[in-house]
Amino acid sequence: MKHERSCGTVLFTMIDGRVHYLLIRSRINGSCGFPKGHIERGETEMQTALRETWEETSIKANIIDGFVRKMRYKMGRNREKTVTFFLADYSDQAPGHNPGFEYNDYLLLPFDEAYETLTFDNTKALLKEANEYLLNSILK
Repeated sequence: MKHERSCGTVLFTMIDGRVHYLLIRSRINGSCGFPKGHIERGETEMQTALRETWEETSIKANIIDGFVRKMRYKMGRNREKTVTFFLADYSDQAPGHNPGFEYNDYLLLPFDEAYETLTFDNTKALLKEANEYLLNSILK
């Protein structure tokens, strides 16, 4: 079985005192998730997560200490993937397309709407964990 590794962020910002999550909707297949991508040679997981977030959103994110989650799933055709996600925030920036990278649509939503909009159950569970961590540890 071929194994792939990627890293990404659960990206949030505050709007009028409420947490909003930035989701990416693929223009290719319509799936909705978080920015993520493959680890490049010599990168740490955190470096990959920050680079991929910038490439896919043009956001310079800040990693929040204490929240790292690994997600593992099968991709078909004898492939498996592990994705390491970090919780990250940003302020005073607008998501946008970076030339040379894939085109995506951006959704900035409060928790309930973001949860309903995500395509896969594993990313919904990840969002729920990230939101609980924020509410109980960071925004307390």
